[in-house]
Amino acid sequence: MKKLKAIVLGAGYRGRAYAEYAKEHPDQLEIVGVADPVQAESIPAKKYWSDWRECLDEKPEADLVMITMPDALHHEPALVALKSGYHLILEKPISPTEAECREVIECALAEKRLVVVGHVLRYTRYFAHIKALIDSGELGEVVSIAHQESAGFWKVAHSYVRGNWANSKKSSPIILAKCSHDFDLFIWWIGRKCLKVSSFGSIKLFRREMMPRGAALRCVDCPPAIERRCVWSARNMYVDHDELKYLFADNSDAAMQKLIEETEYGKCVYQSDNDVPDHQTVTMEFEGGATVSHVMTGFTAKNIRTTRIALTRGEIVGDGENLDICRFDDNPVETGVPLNYRLPNRSRHGGGDFNLVSETIRILRRGDPDEIRETTAQALQSHLICFAAERSRLAGGQIVEID
Repeated sequence: MKKLKAIVLGAGYRGRAYAEYAKEHPDQLEIVGVADPVQAESIPAKKYWSDWRECLDEKPEADLVMITMPDALHHEPALVALKSGYHLILEKPISPTEAECREVIECALAEKRLVVVGHVLRYTRYFAHIKALIDSGELGEVVSIAHQESAGFWKVAHSYVRGNWANSKKSSPIILAKCSHDFDLFIWWIGRKCLKVSSFGSIKLFRREMMPRGAALRCVDCPPAIERRCVWSARNMYVDHDELKYLFADNSDAAMQKLIEETEYGKCVYQSDNDVPDHQTVTMEFEGGATVSHVMTGFTAKNIRTTRIALTRGEIVGDGENLDICRFDDNPVETGVPLNYRLPNRSRHGGGDFNLVSETIRILRRGDPDEIRETTAQALQSHLICFAAERSRLAGGQIVEID
């Protein structure tokens, strides 16, 4: 089978995660070039550029471009790459605006190119098992889904209070940046379009008026008596513990100390430039009458997703790792994990990172125009729910119809 060649635009955590597939499967994928202004050489490749424009201007010989730059930088390189004849792995979101998302997908369809958006959850054993159960028909049709995205108190503080997605004007609304994964799952599971959305959400805690008396702007300057009691302490999150270090190319002790002393990651969570909600609820109605309620909250001890799916002849309940499956007639349920997701791999998101790349390679090798078009078009649907939900939230929960 033909080995595909890929270019990576953006050598941050997500770019490194996808590119790692080439190390594990050199017979399937080769990274021929990387463009990044700071850390391009963190991904092994034949050639490096400091700017994505220089890279695409040269039109390197490749089949696939992986765009894993900040959200606001997805739109232009996506269009240039598609018009240059490349297929895309495009980290979610497609773009922070609905118009730009539509333009990218319309361009891909016109150019007959594949766009696989980084909705990695649908490529995991756990969520693919749910899809197989629903598609089997053994439990009937989906009536309703109650789903909670427990984002984890440390993850929300890192990404959505201090980090790259803290301010929607500079990146994306949190419902798009964090929850398009989940909306993609609902569309995939139900197999129908979402028609209407209503949403509520706000910043409950991470506001200036909630700052403890006597606290400092930066955690390193905070009085020890206050910092020791603060669960959001940057020193605690980045220096004393390891949970978030994997996100940084250089995660040495010295680099982490510099991080909290000089960057946004060291600022007090009550004094950051954040404007996205720390909790948000979305209610959806789909074609055929199925309804979904989705809760995203940053005030949880674990970073997990829990799901309860009511069907006409059974029920599926999941805690993010295990599924409790019930048929109302008490007969056993035969459907299991799909074959292509049974083998474990060492990538994050439950193996979804590598499985997404593997699925992209499979689609391109197969070259079925209908599959390429359908995969590309479906990627837009989750984003349309996100934009409708944010319009609803800003309008106080008003019902928004999706076009």
